[in-house]
Amino acid sequence: MGILSPNLDQPWAHTNKHGDTLPLDDDAPPASVQSGKERFAVDAEESYVTWMDFSFYVSITRDNGLRLYDIRYKGRRIMYELGLDEAIAHYAGIDPVQSGTCYFDSMNGFGPTMISLVKGYDCPAYSHYLNVTQTTGETTYTQKDGLCMFEIDKGFPIQRHSWAGHTTVTKNIAFNIRAIYTIGNYDYMTTYQFHLDGSIEIDVRASGYISSAFYAENEDYGFKIHDSLSGSLHDHFITFKADFDILGEKNSLQKVAIEPTVEKYKWSEGETRNTMKAVKSFIKTEDDGKINWSPNGGAMYAVVNKDEKNPYGENPGYRIVPASGVAYLTVQNSSITGNAAHHTTHHLYVTRQKDNETYAAGAYNSLTPEDPQVDFDKYFNGESLDQEDIVVWFNLGMHHMPHTGDLPNTVFSTAHSSMLIEPMNYLLGDPSQASSQQVLIKTTDGKPEITRYGAKEATCPVNLAQLNPHLSDYSNSVSVLKYPFDGSKPDRA
Repeated sequence: MGILSPNLDQPWAHTNKHGDTLPLDDDAPPASVQSGKERFAVDAEESYVTWMDFSFYVSITRDNGLRLYDIRYKGRRIMYELGLDEAIAHYAGIDPVQSGTCYFDSMNGFGPTMISLVKGYDCPAYSHYLNVTQTTGETTYTQKDGLCMFEIDKGFPIQRHSWAGHTTVTKNIAFNIRAIYTIGNYDYMTTYQFHLDGSIEIDVRASGYISSAFYAENEDYGFKIHDSLSGSLHDHFITFKADFDILGEKNSLQKVAIEPTVEKYKWSEGETRNTMKAVKSFIKTEDDGKINWSPNGGAMYAVVNKDEKNPYGENPGYRIVPASGVAYLTVQNSSITGNAAHHTTHHLYVTRQKDNETYAAGAYNSLTPEDPQVDFDKYFNGESLDQEDIVVWFNLGMHHMPHTGDLPNTVFSTAHSSMLIEPMNYLLGDPSQASSQQVLIKTTDGKPEITRYGAKEATCPVNLAQLNPHLSDYSNSVSVLKYPFDGSKPDRA
């Protein structure tokens, strides 16, 4: 390999703008605007939010940051609690530093690391911003604009259909509540997105500077991404808790497996047919409560109420399905984490609700990994999950082998993972059909006849000043722990 030179502080490691200006990039880009008043309500004193048929309470905790409580849809509770529990980054490498590194981010605390959001960049400028009050040590402080809420047109319709002379299409408007946590070298953006079809998407994106290594003999643990630099292979896991209450506290976890099969039918005249079928079952006890997503998406899981039936005899519930890449810990029986990270070994878990089984991990788990504050494995002791108050825990995350495009920062567009929680046999149709934001176009003799449904049109002029927020009042004075950080060069990764 020869002699490697040291890695030096040069522009490739800086976060300020460099490179040739992109064509037409100096022109104002497209932007979302709030054409009228907000279409949601926020009771700041009660931390209570309503949008369309959804309502919930917002809470901020020191260890776990943003959490939602008493989530209701059409007036009925679907979840008692939804929130982030832990974020872990487990590294690997030829040297003892990378080989011995695993960050448990709740130790630093997600609440104190909620940074002030940059209007027009972190969230649309027209968003509803809330200050966040936190404690660090014995000090209470307020982080300005630590939380944002906004509606946005997702840029594609939620439903459409065309047939002879007819087209119907509905706008896809979603409500978002978002926080960003800067913990060490990473910024985690967490968004809860509510949809007109009654679904909720939990979305995590990661940016920031990578933890890297000297390239010497590190070929099996990373790409060479600069003169003497290796990007360290690592796994990210962000664990969430979802305490479901579907038409009451007593629920079950249904599994529907889609399997290939060979069948003979009455009409097939004795010939076999190669086809597929749905095999329905239930996760009966905690012994079977550790679950990995099936290859080829071959199984779906839903929290249902077996004591209730919809008019067609099906159990109403909410399905849990990956919306983008998910992962679990590659390392088996990690030499670093011991018993402290048993919540990262599978994609999905279900347990019986207990008041003393509050979180998947404890803030001090990493200090005594063999005998951690919270040993998630101890939650699984064979108890029944049949029509009990059950809790679902799921992992978002990614396997990250940094490449040259991760310098100086990993980008949100690729470091992304999300989960969708959607109604399944819970409603009697598509609730987005009730939206006024749709149109029916009939064409007769080449002439379109347009039917609208009472939606108010945006009026001119729209105040475009909202696209140019005053960033001079931005405040990010709260100290953020970095690994490592040179305060004399704040733009250096």
